[in-house]
Amino acid sequence: MEIEAVKSDDPQEELDSIQEKLEDTREKMELETLDFIEATKKFTSEWIQREIEIAAHSPENAAFPENLRLHNKKPGESNLDLKELSLKISDIVETHLNHGDYWIHRNALFQPDISRDYMEFKKEKIRKELTSSVRKILGCATELFWKIEKGETENKAWVNELGRRKYVCFLRFSDEMTASLNRYFGMLEELFVLKYEIKEEILRKEGKKP
Repeated sequence: MEIEAVKSDDPQEELDSIQEKLEDTREKMELETLDFIEATKKFTSEWIQREIEIAAHSPENAAFPENLRLHNKKPGESNLDLKELSLKISDIVETHLNHGDYWIHRNALFQPDISRDYMEFKKEKIRKELTSSVRKILGCATELFWKIEKGETENKAWVNELGRRKYVCFLRFSDEMTASLNRYFGMLEELFVLKYEIKEEILRKEGKKP
C-alpha cells in the first residue's frame, strides 16, 4: 500500500519543502555529472591505450617508427609516463565536459512547462552532443601522443572540426558512462516535475490558483 505525501496547509511551508527536494535533486544530479566525467576519463584512457597497443604491433610502424612517440624516444624528447598521460587526458575531458552546456541542473532558468515529447527530444539532443564531444576528446587525446603525418589528416577515421580532429567511427559509451547518463536523465524528469510544482505553489500562494 502506497502512502501519499501529506501536503502542508501552510503554502510557504509547502513551497519550502518542494524547494528543498529540488535542491537535493540538483545535488544528486551534480554528483552524477561528475561520475559521468570520471567514467569518460577512464574510457578515454583505455581507448588511447588500445590505440597505442594496436599501433605498436602494426607492420607499418616498422617503416615509420617515428610515428610511435610513446614507444620510440627521439633525442631530446621525453616520453610521457602513465601519470602524466592520465593528467593530460583528465584536462582534456574536463575542458570538453565540465561546463553547463549539457548539464541542465546547473541552469536555474530552465523552463518547467514542457511536454513529455520535448523532454525526450532534449535527452536525445544531450546524448548526441555528448557523443560528439567524446569524439573530440578522443581526437585531442590521440593528437597529444601521436606524430601524425600531413597525409594522415585525410584519413576517413577523422574529420576536422573547430581546428581539431574528431573520430567519426561508430562510438558506444562504456557501460559506466551509459548507466550514469541514464540515472541523470531519470533525475532530470524529477527536476522538471519539482520545478513545475514550485511554479504551481507560487501561483496558489498568490491566489491565482485554487
